[in-house]
Amino acid sequence: MKTKLILCTLLMMLLASCHDDHIDPNTALPTIQFPLTQLNIDLNKVDNLPVIAIIKSEAGLKKVDLKIETEAGVVHYKTITEFYNVHNYSLAETPEYQDSYKSVTVEATDLLDRSVSALLPLQVTGIIARPVIEFDPDSIVYDEREDNPQIPHTKFTVTSEAGLKSVEMYLVSKDGQELKGRAELSGEKDYQFDGFIPYTENDKGFKVKAEDKYGNTTISTLPVIYKTLAPPVLTLAQEPISGLSGEAVTVPISITSQRGVSTVDIYLVESGKENLAEHLVMGHENTLNLTPSVVLTAAATKLKIVVSDGRKETVGYVKVYVDMKVATLYVGSQPIANTAHKNYPGAFGMASLKDMKTYSVDYAINGDNSANIDFKFYCFGGQAVPRLYSMDNTEKSAEYGGTSGKLTAITVKNATRFAVLSNFDYDNATTVTIGNILSSSITLSKLTPFSVGDVIAFRTGNTSTSGGGKIGVMKVVNIISAKELGSANATANILVVEIKMPIK
Repeated sequence: MKTKLILCTLLMMLLASCHDDHIDPNTALPTIQFPLTQLNIDLNKVDNLPVIAIIKSEAGLKKVDLKIETEAGVVHYKTITEFYNVHNYSLAETPEYQDSYKSVTVEATDLLDRSVSALLPLQVTGIIARPVIEFDPDSIVYDEREDNPQIPHTKFTVTSEAGLKSVEMYLVSKDGQELKGRAELSGEKDYQFDGFIPYTENDKGFKVKAEDKYGNTTISTLPVIYKTLAPPVLTLAQEPISGLSGEAVTVPISITSQRGVSTVDIYLVESGKENLAEHLVMGHENTLNLTPSVVLTAAATKLKIVVSDGRKETVGYVKVYVDMKVATLYVGSQPIANTAHKNYPGAFGMASLKDMKTYSVDYAINGDNSANIDFKFYCFGGQAVPRLYSMDNTEKSAEYGGTSGKLTAITVKNATRFAVLSNFDYDNATTVTIGNILSSSITLSKLTPFSVGDVIAFRTGNTSTSGGGKIGVMKVVNIISAKELGSANATANILVVEIKMPIK
């Protein structure tokens, strides 16, 4: 055991003396070289260079220390003790740079415990603020309530310590934003804009986006406050106006206006053209109830009323029916021709073009009334195919039953005739356009089938109380089905038609 202890002691002494035995104490001191005389750091960038040093040692490196001088003192950053090649080492370290850093010191210690150091100055650019956008004034206000409102010029200034790369401008509205301009810059410290932007009540702001040379952006919006007065409020009669051509009709008009009414214009819309009929100059009243007179023409289909407060207009329309009778009829099919459905108590099966209403079978077969019945509505089969019959077509008359007999008992059978029209403008129909329909083209005593939306021409029979040979038009507005009526009989339907018939 004593022998082993002596051997261990000798080994340790040998290892301790190896340092001096194998390294020449006359070898040169380590050298430290920096590729740069000063390292420039910009904290606004993410790709700053590392601290690079080339360290050489003839004796071999024991350690390398990296220290950083700050405004508060020297900070030890790192000690390196492992080297791939102890005689030649390339240092590359990237500290988390701060604007308080002044220099970096690299100290190399060789295996003979000799140390040398070298200092690399640092020039650090601190974080630079983003661009600053200032508007003058700080909002755009346009008030229609002022006597002579003006939209001011849009002015702004962009400043940047780093230098500007670009400035973009956008007009922001209710519908989105629109690019109004872009300035490409080359590092200028400021940019100024002074221009007129014609803002409207739809606009909400003017947005500016500034980008500096580092890619930092600032976005700021100039509020646009557009104070408007509401346009005049125009209230017109809901019902169409009926009258004779060449005669005057009154047009009830109610108006309220915040600014006051300056003019009221009434146009006759004739064959798609607008012709001024009345021009009324008002005294800027805030509330008006007018009943001007307008002379109707045979070609008129509507009135256009334009109310102005001097800046804004409001337009309204009123339908006019000139020289014609217009009515909407509800006509029941054969199962409900005499006893109308509870929800439609006036929807009988027999239609009178003179009275513009429907009658029961009991009414129709009374001899004194028979000439006042012009057509009947019928539904065929399980599909309830709609048909119109003249009274002289008795094909299905036996299916129309009254309390005192069937429709076959009618004494005067009016010879009404039908035809489905194509490309006829029903909504703007006039006595002129109806009069242009060829009588010879209206020939059917049984019209089947027809559909909702169809326009049907009719010609009255010679014995009709409405007058013989008169031509009119009707539009199929709806067919109310048995299911909608809650009836188990599929043929129990109600036809809804609007009829226009010249009275001259």
